Amino acid sequence: MEDIEYVDRIEHEGIIAGINVKTGEIKVRLTDADDCGGCPAAAVCSISGKGDKELVRVDTLHPDRFSVGERVRLVGTERMHRRAIVIGTVIPCVAMLAVMVAVYLLTGSQPAAALCGLGATMFFFVLLYLMRDRVRHEFRFAIEKLS
Repeated sequence: MEDIEYVDRIEHEGIIAGINVKTGEIKVRLTDADDCGGCPAAAVCSISGKGDKELVRVDTLHPDRFSVGERVRLVGTERMHRRAIVIGTVIPCVAMLAVMVAVYLLTGSQPAAALCGLGATMFFFVLLYLMRDRVRHEFRFAIEKLS
């Protein structure tokens, strides 16, 4: 178990599907993703709604303590959850709205405003995709063995 204490925990259970001892990366196949129904970010979360098909990569300092097929728990923080909501929904919505209002005020054209708003949203998600490795380090799950 990692040396991290959590006040508000977000937990997912899964089974280890693969281990790379050199990089310290463990791939976990989630088995409880259907429990995300009450989560406000479930609609945009990469974990929710995919059952046990979703693989999550977890970095750990001690991958040798785990084995393929072992049941584990992934633990994150409520802060991490809130940050994911802001990045995945709030920022793109605010960007789209701001661009739409600006374009409408400048041109008076609703279709142009709508297209530019959609373009700004697409640009944001492309940028987020290009920065996925950097963003990934901000959303790190700890891994615990299930007893």
